[in-house]
Order: sequence, then C-alpha cells, then structure tokens
Amino acid sequence: MKQTENDSKNMKNLEPQKVSGESGSADKPRSWREYIEETEAAEKKAERQAAKERAAQLRKEKHSVNAWKEKAKTALEGAKTAVSEAKAMLDEAIAARSEAKAAQNEVKAEKNEVKIEEDKPRTAGKRLQKEPAKENAAGSEALERIRGLTANGRDQVSGVLNKFRDVIARHPVSPLLYVTLLVVVVGAVFFNSTYTRAYAVNVDGQEIGVVSSEDDVEAIVRNVESRASDILGEEFSFDTEKLSTVAVFVTPDELSDAAALEDTLFEDVGALTQAYGLRVDGNELGYAATEQELQDLLMEAARPYLTEDTINYDFVEDVEVYPVEVPSNTQYDVEKIRATLSEFRVEQSTYVVKKGDTFNAIAYSLDMWPIELSVLNPDVIVDKIWVDQELIIQEAVPFLSVQNFTDETYEETVPSPVEYIETADLYVGDTKVKEQGEDGLQRVNARVTYVNGVEVDREILTTETLKEPTTTYAYTGTTPRPVTASNGYFIWPVRGTITSNFGGRNLWGRYDFHLGLDIACRTGTSIKAADGGTVIKAGWSGSYGNLVAIRHDNGYVTYYAHNSSLLVSVGQKVYQGQIIARSGATGNVSGPHCHFEVRINNTSVNPRNYLP
Repeated sequence: MKQTENDSKNMKNLEPQKVSGESGSADKPRSWREYIEETEAAEKKAERQAAKERAAQLRKEKHSVNAWKEKAKTALEGAKTAVSEAKAMLDEAIAARSEAKAAQNEVKAEKNEVKIEEDKPRTAGKRLQKEPAKENAAGSEALERIRGLTANGRDQVSGVLNKFRDVIARHPVSPLLYVTLLVVVVGAVFFNSTYTRAYAVNVDGQEIGVVSSEDDVEAIVRNVESRASDILGEEFSFDTEKLSTVAVFVTPDELSDAAALEDTLFEDVGALTQAYGLRVDGNELGYAATEQELQDLLMEAARPYLTEDTINYDFVEDVEVYPVEVPSNTQYDVEKIRATLSEFRVEQSTYVVKKGDTFNAIAYSLDMWPIELSVLNPDVIVDKIWVDQELIIQEAVPFLSVQNFTDETYEETVPSPVEYIETADLYVGDTKVKEQGEDGLQRVNARVTYVNGVEVDREILTTETLKEPTTTYAYTGTTPRPVTASNGYFIWPVRGTITSNFGGRNLWGRYDFHLGLDIACRTGTSIKAADGGTVIKAGWSGSYGNLVAIRHDNGYVTYYAHNSSLLVSVGQKVYQGQIIARSGATGNVSGPHCHFEVRINNTSVNPRNYLP
C-alpha cells in the first residue's frame, strides 16, 4: 500500500493497543501489517462514503427546484430562438415561392409566344417555307430559356426548404414548440366554449368562494345578517367594507355552493363564540368563558372533603365540562354557578341504633329536636327502642357528593390470639382467662374511600409487624348451662310507660337524683327477672319498699322495688324471665310502678344503656 505523509506520521506516533482475553492472559500487540490493512480498509470506506455523498448531492441538485427552473429557462430560450429562425425561414420560403410563381408566369408567356410562332406557319406558310432555319433557331432558343427559368425556380425553393430543415435539425425542441402552438390555438377555442364569467368573493383580501353574479353575494349577505340577528337578539349589519368581488373565468363546476359560502361568511361574523358549559346529572348549570373557570368552581366544591392524604377524588354525580357555542353577547354568571354548587339538599337516610343509644340522644347528635325525629318515625315508641333498630333520619347532603380516595399509613393493635382450655367448672359458653397474653402492633398502609367525609370502604394494601402478639390462654366451660345461669343481656322486667328516667329530677318541689327507671303498671302486674342469677335481697328496704335484688354471673346487680308482694327468697336461683314479684306502691312512691335499677361495682348506671 502507498502510504501518505500523514499515514507515516500516524504510524510513528501509534502506540500498540492491547486486547484483554477472557481469562486475563497476557495482552497481544497489533502488528504493522494489521494496522496497514485496517488503514486501507478505512480509506476505501471513506472514499465510498464520499462518492455516495457526491452522487446524492448531484441527484439533489439535478432534481432540485432551481435545476428544473434552469432547464425550463434554457428550453424557453431555445424555443424563442427556434421561433425567430422559423419565422425568417418562413419569410424566405414565401419570397422563394413568389419568385417561383413569377418564373412560372414567365414560362407560360414564353410558351404562348412559341405557340404563336408555331401558328404563324399556318397563316403565312410561304414565309415559313422561305425561312425554316431561322424559325427553328428561334424556337430552340425559347425552349432553352424556359427550361432555365424552371430549373432556377426549383433550385430556389429547394434552397429554402434545405435551410428550413437545417433550422429544425439545429433545434430539436422546435417540433414540440409547433405542437405547443397548435395546442394553444385549440385551447383558446376550448376556453371560450368551456369557461364562464363569474365573481370571486373576498373577505379581507382572502378568497372564500366563487358565485355566478353579484346579486348572489347580496342575497348571501342578507341571509347572514338575518341569522346573526336571530342569534344575538338584536339588529345586526354586516361590515361590507371588508367584502369585495373580483371578476374571474371559471368552469361551472368551480362555482361555490351558496349555502356553504353563507356558512363560511357567517362564521367570520362572530355571532357565535366558544364557551364552556357545566352539566350535572344531565342538567345544565350555566356557562363560563373558559374551561379553567369551571374547573376552579368544582375544585372549590370538593376542597372541604379533601385531606393531605388524598391521592385522587371524584364526584358521585355525573359531572361534565364541555365546549359549546353561545351568542357572542352572552353574559356569563359564574357566581350563580358557584352558589348552586354550594347548596345543600335534605335527604332521608337511616340510623341504626347502637348499644347505649337513647331516642333523645340520637336526635341531638343529628342536630334535630326529638319531636322532629319522632315525626319522621311515627311508629317508633320513644321509650322502647332497641339495638340494631333502624330510624329514619334527615341529613344535609351537598349538591355535589365528593368521593375522596386517600392513601393512609397508621399503626393499629393486633389482638392477642386466644387458645381455649376446656373445663367442667364453667358452663357451656362461659370463659375465664388463665393467662393473659399481650397485644401486638403493626403498621398498616390502606386505601380508604370517603364520601362527603364518611368512610365507605377500606382496602388494606400492606402491613408491617412492629410487635408480635403473645397468646392468651383461657378456660371454656363444658358443663351444660342451667336455666338460672345469666345470658349476659337484660330484658325489660315489665312493659309500661316510663314515668321517670335515670338522672336528676324535681320531686315534690326539691331536686332529686333518680337511680333507675320508673315503669308505670297496675298493682299486681308480674315482675320478671331481667337475667338469670342469684337473689341477694328479698324484703322490705326503706324507701324502696318491698325489694328484690339479683346478682348475675357477670357481677351486675339488678333492683326491682315498690312491689306489693315477693315471690322469691334470698339465695334462690332464678332464670331470665322468671316472675319474681308483683308490682305495687310500697315505699316512697306516688303510684303503682316498678322501679328498675342496674348497679355495676355497687354504682348505679343508666338502665336504658342495657335494655333492648
């Protein structure tokens, strides 16, 4: 390979490159032959690439717009030259033809003279007979002159034709030019028979269509003004200063559709403008100039129900913000939409009675008067509600109900697992702790869904144990439960009207704290044990009058006072619902009734919290 000066310098400055093997063996340097072969390959590759680039550039230049312009310009100049030379040749051909025609006329004249000379012997035979040689010489001379003139004419015409052929040979584009001239002539005739006069309609200098007459433009403008007036609700005049027409020639199928041209002109008027509407459950609330204004109003409605844990929110109702065209003079009332979205509506719902609830407490917790709650529940006895009973209530619901999705992380207790050990010392269903374990602790990540701030769903995503719980060991009874065993809940000892509730009251002009419920009933009405247990009192007890007290298996004690007679004795086992006394009016009373009292750790509590 022939090396250049730069190749030699590169070879001198080249440092051997090392190629590492997979096993980490000694590196092998490249030989000079390998380097020379690589250099030759690189040079050939560079030459091929340069050749490709030059060829691409040539193709680009050959097919570029400027190249085509230059070709067209050259062809046009050649056509002009050919036309000029053809015109000159045509003039020469006409002159030659005139000369040939003159020559032909001269030949005819000579022939006539010869004919006359030939006719003379007939009329003057004597003279011809006397001078035959002289006449023959004259005829021969005339014929020679005729032949010369004819040959001269043919030579001139042939010369002109040869020149014409030379022009065509020198300008090969000329035949195409002649065809073009013929096409132009034919096209002119076709144009006159095909195209018609029309008017191009321009708005602000921009063409929007073509009509057949200026009367059509006036009719279209009148229709546009009428449509705009109907939409705006007021008189509208089109600005004709920006409208102009230009006479043009078009084919019939190039004429614009009048209705389409009217729509185009109407859009330019601006009687309608782009706005955005808000629709909730199919009902339109109003319009705003921009979509962002309505989105801001929706965000205001949702914000009270969003928290720092919110990852997404939505509306329960079908809410839609959509583009709409409205009259350009529309007055937007965004405040009216805001007021609508801020409204609350009253809806009926249900409340499930829980343990410890009272009718009055439920009403107050719902910001209602008890009489209002009673009107909504006419069939409910105020003093006889029970756990899991459903009450009809009213609640204020926002115009838009917000469904808030949150991602919450919190710690919660993991209850100690319980293992039971059977024992005959306990009744069936009763349990007793032998060894109390400890609750565990875990970190929970949950996806929680709220509607208007009330939790409706909780999905546990991940849990992380922070403290393992320990097991609780407890005994469970195997001995059949006797009828006198406690069931763990109370029933009403007697049915009747509550004449005095638990708590403070004014009795005979002085304040008194009532420790139980007074249930009005006739003297002699059966009084039943609220739950099974053991009688610990049965007799007279001061202001209680005749009293029965029962201790239950869970340690609770119930009192039944003011009885007319007692049907049980101390130490007796009684079952739930067993008749233990007859109502009366003994002790400090104003009439017959049953005083029912519940005591836990010798402290009186509200019996209503333990009755169904």
